[in-house]
Amino acid sequence: MEINVNGSGNNSSVKVFIIRILIAVVVGFCALAGSLGGYILKTFLPMYIEEMDIKKRELQPITATVLSVDREIKKDSVIGYMKLSYEYNGKDYVYDMKYYEEGSFHYSTNEDSKERQKRDDNDMRSKEHWEELQAMVGKEQEVFVDKNEPDKVFLPISEEFLKILKIIVSIGFALVAVVALIIIFVIILGKKIIGKFWQKRETTDSFIS
Repeated sequence: MEINVNGSGNNSSVKVFIIRILIAVVVGFCALAGSLGGYILKTFLPMYIEEMDIKKRELQPITATVLSVDREIKKDSVIGYMKLSYEYNGKDYVYDMKYYEEGSFHYSTNEDSKERQKRDDNDMRSKEHWEELQAMVGKEQEVFVDKNEPDKVFLPISEEFLKILKIIVSIGFALVAVVALIIIFVIILGKKIIGKFWQKRETTDSFIS
């Protein structure tokens, strides 16, 4: 009898240990996947929505002249701006366009220049970025204008990059969805386990009484 009891105790300890490991793995996975999915959606979803809005517009190519450049530093990101002068349907326009972030991503959202942070020329990468921006002054830049909003210009990303952006956003949604499904499954499973526990307890209490 003692051997069986000890064996049962050992089995219970092993089961509890395995359950704890599984819980730790599930919690760790949910935390990691949820954080990654949330970061992806927060970072890339606004870009994707903006680019899809640009894609729906009837854009016409025009040539603008770069009047001046500016730069904003946010945390580890350096965002460049161009003030563009262009003529459309006999009217002259000036538009301040966010040109690129980290020297790669082309974007076209207008920003309030008063909110920009000062340049930090002590950062070597920042210096190179600023010199690259300054070299654009006085040069012509091909952009696109929407005939319904001629006071704005756009520089849409390529179809290839848009597809990559769509995939990244889809991954973000998938990660969040997986975490949500796991949480729902754990809640349902937890309710069943608690229900069985109380049922056994009631049966035991009835048997004892």
